[in-house]
Amino acid sequence: MGVTREDVARLAGVSGTTVSYVLNGTKAVTPEVRERVLAAAEELNYHPSLLARGLATKETKQIAILVKSLQNPYYSAIHEGVQNVATREGYIVSVLSTSNSPAQNMNTMLARGMDGVIIAAASSLREFEDFLQPSSPMAFVSGDVAVHFYREAVFDMVSTFYCLGHRRIAFLSGLPMNNPSHYRYHDFLDALHTYEMDADQDLFIDGDGTTDEQSGYRAADTLLKRKVPFTGVFATNDLMAMGAMKRFWEEGVRIPEDISLCGCDGITASEYTVPTLSTLLSHPVTLGNYLMYQLLEKMQPGRELPQLEKQIQAEFVLRDSMGQARRR
Repeated sequence: MGVTREDVARLAGVSGTTVSYVLNGTKAVTPEVRERVLAAAEELNYHPSLLARGLATKETKQIAILVKSLQNPYYSAIHEGVQNVATREGYIVSVLSTSNSPAQNMNTMLARGMDGVIIAAASSLREFEDFLQPSSPMAFVSGDVAVHFYREAVFDMVSTFYCLGHRRIAFLSGLPMNNPSHYRYHDFLDALHTYEMDADQDLFIDGDGTTDEQSGYRAADTLLKRKVPFTGVFATNDLMAMGAMKRFWEEGVRIPEDISLCGCDGITASEYTVPTLSTLLSHPVTLGNYLMYQLLEKMQPGRELPQLEKQIQAEFVLRDSMGQARRR
């Protein structure tokens, strides 16, 4: 039989209730009593039941992170950033994929008891209104972080396209372009207008919300079938860019000799494609740190935490997939 709270109480010369007060932090005791209890717990190698502690403190020390897809390394990196902070703070992180879990299933999972929820799957709460409890502490990419996150990098990318002689750049959206939170699309349009480049809607391939390799392959196929001239392509993420690469290769369209291509997110695999993929590096691990600290601010109001970086910025990374424009 394992060590119990009563064993610690006997060794420390206090009641079992006092042991609970000390270990759960639910009531102040004298420094001398606290020291005796902690010393006894350490000597006996006592680890209190997290379930029992949760009942006493009304905390589960568990949080959930909602991601779009577990197959996208971008979300894995965000999860890593969240986990780094959560582990130091004693929290267990449950990861839920919104693309594979119906709202009812997620509702059931969250109802089991979560101290807070991180939404890494979208920049607004609209699609989660049906199952999230309004009173639950939540953190998500919002405000200035969401609005300006990619903007500078998108402008740097378009500027590079321009300097390389490109004037007609296609966009593989993945997401519906009428979504007001599709900031990459809106930033891309603004950048095209700034450099007085064509914003031909025939070059803009709308999406249904899926942004994996297959979506990129299909979007590139649709673009090719439209038979409109273009020399550059911007894909909403690296997975779509990789899928598009395959379709262009099948068609005999060379990268970067015939067209230039840029993805977004900066997943590790983008460094190992042939040619290496230009991308917008979004620092997802740092973003995960930010989201976890943002959640801690809401779960533990008044606690002094590291200063949050309010202006996380993506960066344009030029690689071999972009080159001088060829007339088509």
